[in-house]
Amino acid sequence: MPKYVDVSTLADISIVDFLARLGHHPVRKTGKEHFYHSMLRETKKDTPSFTVWDAGNCWKDWGGPNATGIFKGGIVQLGMAYWPDLSFVDVLNRIQEVCDMDTALIPEYVPPKKYAPDPEKGTFEWNMVGVRELGSNFVLSQYLHSRGLFDIAKSHQVKEVYYNRKNNPENTSVYYAVGWQNENNAWEFSNAKGFKSCIGAKGISLIPGDAHHVAVFEGYMDYLSWQKLHPETRPTVIVLNAITMLGYALERIRSFQTVDVYFDNDSPGQKCTGLLLKEIPHAVDRSYEYQGYNDYNDKLKADLQNINLKAKESPSEIVSRQTGPKR
Repeated sequence: MPKYVDVSTLADISIVDFLARLGHHPVRKTGKEHFYHSMLRETKKDTPSFTVWDAGNCWKDWGGPNATGIFKGGIVQLGMAYWPDLSFVDVLNRIQEVCDMDTALIPEYVPPKKYAPDPEKGTFEWNMVGVRELGSNFVLSQYLHSRGLFDIAKSHQVKEVYYNRKNNPENTSVYYAVGWQNENNAWEFSNAKGFKSCIGAKGISLIPGDAHHVAVFEGYMDYLSWQKLHPETRPTVIVLNAITMLGYALERIRSFQTVDVYFDNDSPGQKCTGLLLKEIPHAVDRSYEYQGYNDYNDKLKADLQNINLKAKESPSEIVSRQTGPKR
């Protein structure tokens, strides 16, 4: 029979140590942020999307919630998301059991690196250093060119943003990324390695257009890709900037007569599409337009690659391909 566990006794347990005991280790550390491939849902393992701020004993899965609907919190919420079939009391007991295990008996256990307490417990915010027009940073220019978006990004107010960490005197590095503003006039950004965050208050990005028609996207790169392929279409556009913002955006989306939804063709994206369609029955799932691809940018890159391949073909190769072999 489960024993009684006082939740308050779990509050100070290191989440990084807890995950290490379960065999999950960060793929990289930036300052005091630990980045993992999500252990709560299926993921392609190409970009770590699960972040732990160990000094504040909190975590967030930027890819969205799993079947439990939990995507952030403390160690108790992590346990509930990790063991979705257990009751609340059983989850508390399981957390306690894992933390009481002798690490010498855990072959996969790697002691986490210790950090000094953070001056603002649990918060790691970015500080803006400067904003520049696109084109001065070679890495960022190549990143956008590789996605087929440099020209349209430049014409849609995407900038180079330079930033560092607040309240972290031991790390004075300046980082850079491509950025765009959200409705709070804060800067959403993505660097060339796919890390995404926000300088200032998180929010959706709103691009005004047709007052009766809205197109909803997960990310800004998806929106730019769609706009490049549909230059004459001008609905109002809502970019969530993270699928966790869907609940916040629903009431605004609901006010439009025509709602087109362009979320990713992966599990989190399709789950959010289902949630949106349930709340707004007249919305239309447009992911069939990039069927076979994860998102609109993947489709755009494939289309551009095909165009480039055709451009390199000689006239005789084109005729041969169209007419087939002679008999």
